[in-house]
Amino acid sequence: MNIAILSTSSRAHSNTARVGKAIEHYFENHPEKHLIFRPDFTQYDIPFFNEAYLDPQKLSSFQQEVVDALTQSQLVFFLSPEYNWFPSAEAVNLLHQLGNRIFLSCWENKTWATVGISSGRGGRIPSVQLGYVLNKIIGHLGAFSQVSAKNFESQFTPHVLDEQGLSLGNQEYDQGLESFLIYNYELAKRLG
Repeated sequence: MNIAILSTSSRAHSNTARVGKAIEHYFENHPEKHLIFRPDFTQYDIPFFNEAYLDPQKLSSFQQEVVDALTQSQLVFFLSPEYNWFPSAEAVNLLHQLGNRIFLSCWENKTWATVGISSGRGGRIPSVQLGYVLNKIIGHLGAFSQVSAKNFESQFTPHVLDEQGLSLGNQEYDQGLESFLIYNYELAKRLG
C-alpha cells in the first residue's frame, strides 16, 4: 500500500514532523511492503488562495511532490499542529488550493486519517476540523474516498517522541498511536 504522510507545519524540527516520522517508522518496521511519501513541508511554497491558483502544468518541486504523494497513495495521514485551536495555515491553504476538480486525482480512492498535534493538552480540534473539511471536499468532488472516524490527538508531543520520531517510552501514547495506525491501515485495505 502507498502511504502519504502530510506533516503540515513548515517549521523545521516541529512537533508535527516528529509525529510524521513516528508514523513512517511504524510502517517501515512492518513486514508488508509500503511506499511512503512524506513531502518536506519546510519547503512549503503554495501561494495563498487570494494570490494565485495552482496550475498543474507549472508546479514547483514541492507542489509536485505533494500532488504526486496524494495521487499515488491509498492512505493519507493528514497531520496539523494546533495553533490557537485551529489547524495550521499550511493545512488550510493546501485544502483550498487542491480542493477542486483539476486536482481530482489527489482525492480519488483514498482513506484520509487526521492527526492534531500539540505540545500540551490539545490536538483534538484541528483533527476534527480537518476531517469535516475533507468530507465536504470529497463529497463536493464526488470522489470515491473516505475520511476515517478514528483520528489521533498527539498531546505533550515533545515529552513522548524525540526529534527523530522515536518513542520516549510513554506506553499509553505508543499504544494509542499504534491502534490508530492499525485501524486506518485496515480501513484503507477495505476500500482498496
